[in-house]
Amino acid sequence: MSEHDSHGIQEPNRNAAAIWGAGGRQYDLVSFAISDALAHTVQRLSPKPSDKVLDVATGTGWSARNAARFGAKVAAIDISADLIDAARRLSAGVEPTIDYHVADAENLPFPDESFDKVFSTFGVIFARDHRRAASELTRVCRKGGRLCMSTWSPTAPLPDSSL
Repeated sequence: MSEHDSHGIQEPNRNAAAIWGAGGRQYDLVSFAISDALAHTVQRLSPKPSDKVLDVATGTGWSARNAARFGAKVAAIDISADLIDAARRLSAGVEPTIDYHVADAENLPFPDESFDKVFSTFGVIFARDHRRAASELTRVCRKGGRLCMSTWSPTAPLPDSSL
């Protein structure tokens, strides 16, 4: 990751950025496996063509593409430059275009109340500092806006993989 790409990534999170980016475009296969949950979250977000929407921890942009298909103006961030590069390539034909940024969920590069709707699908849950990330998501969402998240419960049992 170049110095330019890592702008805004907090030092303790740079190792995590490298780990998440290791799969690159292949990470999109994970999104495919959980695509029903990703679609459900965006449907609950209910983006409209006039909405400014932020996808936090976008990965390869699967959910950002879902939101853009509703006509919303979508910005999407991820801590990994490699995943953002993959998201840009995978989203090349999507209209309206998605504005991708390498950024840290704990240090969002947007002014207060910049977005009508903010969401994260199985991404921001991996933030190092959950309180800081939650504060940032609410900070950039306008008053009366909408915030949606898909998460796994930290206490939920893992599915039986032997089935």
